Amino acid sequence: MARAVDTIEQRLFTVEEYHRMAEAGILSPNERVELIRGVIHAMSPKKRPHVVGVTGALKLLEKALEGRASVYQEAPLVLEELDSEPEPDVLVCSNPDFRAYGTEATSAQLVIEIADSSRARDLGVKVALYAEAGVPEYWVVDLAERRLVVFRGPRGGGYQSRSTLDSGARVSPVSWPDIVIDVAALLPDVTPL
Repeated sequence: MARAVDTIEQRLFTVEEYHRMAEAGILSPNERVELIRGVIHAMSPKKRPHVVGVTGALKLLEKALEGRASVYQEAPLVLEELDSEPEPDVLVCSNPDFRAYGTEATSAQLVIEIADSSRARDLGVKVALYAEAGVPEYWVVDLAERRLVVFRGPRGGGYQSRSTLDSGARVSPVSWPDIVIDVAALLPDVTPL
């Protein structure tokens, strides 16, 4: 016999409430969480491939975009209208002055997630979130499949284009088409030293 299941109401939070929880100590400064569409999600512990991948992408983009953009590691991206504050692994903003972070003087041009244990979320809910926020380009470095998934052209809560590139391919960010990056350089070699 089928059993009726009660609907459980979920309490969603705004970005302002999320910040107040941190200020009040409800969320500890060392707690790895992010707000996605009003829901507070725990983030997985960082493993070596993830740390090496994030650091490599950060260094590569800082060098390639010096004087042209600011590159941040795990910086909160406040999306108040979407009740979200994800912390992408790498965030590239339009203003080369890093002090413009979080102001109207800059905007997110490229978001990169290094997908290890977060693969389902990075290739799922975050695609729609970043598209709806108007982020022009979103990359997922898929460590399990050793590939780069590139999303471009946000429209209507999704991206118009999705490309999957293997380690032998090259990619150029839409906002800086003269920069050419080997996909292999984004895929960390984590063999023991």
